[in-house]
Amino acid sequence: MTAEQIAGWDAELTTLTGSLGYLFNRPEPRVVFAQFIEGLLAELPKKNGWTLSERAGHVTADRMQWLLNGSVWDADRLRDAVRAYVITHLGDQDASLVIDDTQAQKKGTKSVGVAFQHCGLTGDVRNCQSMVMLTYATAAGHAFIDRRLYLPEEWTKDRRRCREAGVPDEIAFATKPELAITMLEHARAADVPFSWVLADAGYGRAPQLRDWCHDHAVPYVFGVPVDLPIDGPAGKQ
Repeated sequence: MTAEQIAGWDAELTTLTGSLGYLFNRPEPRVVFAQFIEGLLAELPKKNGWTLSERAGHVTADRMQWLLNGSVWDADRLRDAVRAYVITHLGDQDASLVIDDTQAQKKGTKSVGVAFQHCGLTGDVRNCQSMVMLTYATAAGHAFIDRRLYLPEEWTKDRRRCREAGVPDEIAFATKPELAITMLEHARAADVPFSWVLADAGYGRAPQLRDWCHDHAVPYVFGVPVDLPIDGPAGKQ
């Protein structure tokens, strides 16, 4: 790694974050957004509002917190812009779309979707949020291009709790495989070039996900659990 390479990466990151300024209706969050992204990529021992603010030279965490909690911008427009950037630089018809989920450990009950559920980070059940992620993977590299927050039924059945957390009334319960199918359909509608869909056994056991791939003639490689029933002659397992 040379100084020239580092300078080139820094310039490219500045160009990228600067090109996304249209997402914000005021200049202040545009500046903080660039600082936020730089902080997420920095080698900080902990990454939260205070550490990111300190790195950016802010006296308090107010500006970073306002970026996420109060400023007006559209996260889905940002997702689409990131996807377009990824396809421009990594787009390949032989690419794979990879389905997986990740968790964020939490304390309390206010974070949207937080519940006692399986946490892949720790391998047990604990209080966390769970997000279904879609990755675009090619020989040249890979990057996330979509995400959906999983809302357990204890959330979707409690509309008052959802409203207090800012969850729209039209958001209903959906399983993780159903969220994955929504992202796959979104990728196809956006003409994302790919040939394969990949997933581990947590998704490979879902018949609706396998059916979606069959119905759309999409090649797939899914892990399956050892207890997955297989239909034999005359539909017998």
